Amino acid sequence: MAMSKIEDRVIQQVIKAHGPTLDLEAHPEVLVEIVRKWAFDLVGDGDAGVKPGGVGPVGPTSLEAGPELEDILKAVISLQRQVDKISRQLED
Repeated sequence: MAMSKIEDRVIQQVIKAHGPTLDLEAHPEVLVEIVRKWAFDLVGDGDAGVKPGGVGPVGPTSLEAGPELEDILKAVISLQRQVDKISRQLED
């Protein structure tokens, strides 16, 4: 069976890192290292089965800045004064 370019590249990297012959009886951890390091290259799955990232949830809306009761009352008082002023002008 013919090897793909990626498989050939991975094999060359393994040979470069661990030599052309592996002694798994003496050093079985080498196999685990090879699988951890090059498995995703051989599988060909770009995301490796991981769900895509996204935007986190929106924070609580109660912390958003907005007009407070004091600001609203000041605006109401200002409007009352304007209405009173206009009413007095219309009476004259």
